[in-house]
Amino acid sequence: MTLTEGNKNVTLDRAKFFQSVQVWPLTDDLNYSGWLSNFKTKKEKEIACHILDFFKYYPQKMVDQMLLTSIERAGHYLSKTLPDWKHDDFFDRCYYSYIPGENPHTTDSGHIFSRKMRDVLEIPEARIVDFVEIPKILEGLSNPTPIILVDDFVGSGSQCYNAWNLIKNDYNHKTLKEICESQGHIFIYAPLIVNLSGYEILTKTCTSLICTPCHILGPEYNLFNSECYCWNGDDKLYKDGVKLILKKSHDLGIPSTGGHHTQDEKGFGMQGLALKFEHGAPDAVPSFFYWCHDKWIPLFKKTYTR
Repeated sequence: MTLTEGNKNVTLDRAKFFQSVQVWPLTDDLNYSGWLSNFKTKKEKEIACHILDFFKYYPQKMVDQMLLTSIERAGHYLSKTLPDWKHDDFFDRCYYSYIPGENPHTTDSGHIFSRKMRDVLEIPEARIVDFVEIPKILEGLSNPTPIILVDDFVGSGSQCYNAWNLIKNDYNHKTLKEICESQGHIFIYAPLIVNLSGYEILTKTCTSLICTPCHILGPEYNLFNSECYCWNGDDKLYKDGVKLILKKSHDLGIPSTGGHHTQDEKGFGMQGLALKFEHGAPDAVPSFFYWCHDKWIPLFKKTYTR
């Protein structure tokens, strides 16, 4: 691995060009030069450039397209399951909702994607319902009705597991799993991106819930896995990169909890993902990308509690 100042300049030049043609996000979304300035030695800068080149950013148009793809995959499943399925059923037969967060807030991504269903895919607003309204809406329907749950990212799968298997609603005191299996309705979870570990948990523990993500991310996207694409199969680069991330995290006071804290040094669940959507970043992303500190310039802004 050659450690040169030129690597940093190449990365910054590439960033400026792609920003100018709006392929990469503007500085207001990702602060490339500011974040790279956190690294002082040639070796640190070289590794930081590798990480920054690997970082994935999904702008609004790409998010909208991935949402469309996830819904299309849901429709493909429905066309094989329901003999009378037709395209217009997306608009007048399906209901759309979301998986709530463990501590629900009005700013949760599920609400964002409910609005996208209306504004981007032109789903009638009457067909987009709050999660807690699902049992009441389905109670009087005798024919199998599709319910498509939308979201941006599934990491550990714990939120979906709880919402599907454990939460009993106030209307008939049943879980979604019980409603699905007793009433014959079809529930489909259509997130944009699913981490492989979370996807495997959902398929094992939420067997009656159909999952149709746009992308499934395997271990090759985890910065703390030697197979990660970021390190290009270079074992030394991998070890030096992980060492750098953990040292910087320790110096900044970032929690080291084995993935249990939402701002863990390796990301929640030690998922180690280097990605951000235009509307926000999941907790699976290591905190040194967004940590706010007087000695650290974050790559992007993320709302969190210290």
